[in-house]
Amino acid sequence: SFVWGGPQRHNESGRENVLKMTETGKSIFVTVGTTSFDDLIKEVDGEEFHQQAKRLGYESLRIQKGRGDYRPSRGESDSSSLRLESYDFKPSIDDDMASASLVISHAGAGSVIGALRAGRRLLVVVNPSLMNNHQLELAEAMHRRGFCAIAREPADVTSLLQEAAQIEPKPYPAVDLKLWHDAVEDACGVAPVART
Repeated sequence: SFVWGGPQRHNESGRENVLKMTETGKSIFVTVGTTSFDDLIKEVDGEEFHQQAKRLGYESLRIQKGRGDYRPSRGESDSSSLRLESYDFKPSIDDDMASASLVISHAGAGSVIGALRAGRRLLVVVNPSLMNNHQLELAEAMHRRGFCAIAREPADVTSLLQEAAQIEPKPYPAVDLKLWHDAVEDACGVAPVART
């Protein structure tokens, strides 16, 4: 998964957030991809979300907030909250996904597939403000196949946290490029890559 831009960690005053995540303990990673989804970021920055996550044994929260204006800050001043790290963008979120116990993602195809390929528990959150909401269709299809829990709107995230935390990650099928390679070979007369 690629999210372009430099890492930017902020606290509520806009200064760089010096809180660092530990590699031990259960953690949650939230991603909105390259979009703006402040309603989701506000929900996971709320007191009720933090309390529920702590009850479920989570210790830290890392948020990739994209182009949104809202800057999460609960973990910076409240010892009863999860440890918090947030940033706008960085070249890749693969390591953040791989180190998370649970991924909470907007319903963008790239983010959803990235979390599934990383073998993470996944809660997909639909952005209801999008027109012609293809995100809902994708989220429902993945949910029907047992790959994730689904929140049809950000306000549902906290109540679905326990369900998402209990999902057994289901392996996502690997990409099969054989048909593509065959088509390129037929059209060009050469194989595009060595076949395994």
